[in-house]
Amino acid sequence: MPLQKIAPEDFVFSNEIITDTCWRNANGRLLDDTSPSFNSFTFTNGNPNASPSNNMTITTYGSTGNPQFSVATVDGNNGLGAIQNIVTGCKNTPISWGGSNKTSLTVVSIARGSYKSALLPGSFRLGTLTDNSNMGQPQILNCGRAYNVVTGTVLPGGGFTYGFSSTPEQIQGLFLPDVGLILLDSFPGTSDFTLRTEDPTPTTQVFIRARNFEYNYSMNPSFISGSTGDLWFKQFDYHPQTYITSIGLYNDDGVLMATAKLPQPFKKTFETELLTSVTLRF
Repeated sequence: MPLQKIAPEDFVFSNEIITDTCWRNANGRLLDDTSPSFNSFTFTNGNPNASPSNNMTITTYGSTGNPQFSVATVDGNNGLGAIQNIVTGCKNTPISWGGSNKTSLTVVSIARGSYKSALLPGSFRLGTLTDNSNMGQPQILNCGRAYNVVTGTVLPGGGFTYGFSSTPEQIQGLFLPDVGLILLDSFPGTSDFTLRTEDPTPTTQVFIRARNFEYNYSMNPSFISGSTGDLWFKQFDYHPQTYITSIGLYNDDGVLMATAKLPQPFKKTFETELLTSVTLRF
């Protein structure tokens, strides 16, 4: 049977958000949403001949060969300009929260391999700290979305956390999901640190129909006699049946672009119709 043109209304386009935990074990496998036990490795980044005040200490958490995130305190002598450039677009423009410009702050940098497109707003919990993404729209800075870090709690039954106040005196940092950074006044430790990633995935859903009068005869050569061209089984003259096992999607040039397997063969006759959908994720 020739290829059937799919009608435009049989295409549904969406942008699905796929989430997962940021944390992995020593073998690189994803952990669950609980806070794992982190090992820490501390080193000094800077000029070894400079005074200690011109060196920046970075603590990396994770396992050997599998870092999860790093923590460093930056100030005017050590790295603050670079962070200001990421966040504001200018190394001389200060970062502020809680009503004051920050001359020193703690940077929590999530390892790039721990998340895909961005961190998931609402999933961040570090001790009693969380982001206030449930309370409204974010600020849009040079680095993308910016939420306040505030004191929070856990939703009933567990799951994501939420902030319950954003008055200036309780804002304790910025959550920057699009660049994988969390800026804080101070780092409270890792005893309870959960975080998830978000990955917006363009999705196309294609509805496929095989009506009762379609696809009842097989194009397999074994369906007919090679010498006479007749059906091998006479009952197939009036009561044919086939089994649909897979679906092929072709472009306008007849080139196969994708295939989908049915969970089990579908018996197709003049008395049955098939309606299914194929989901394409890019």
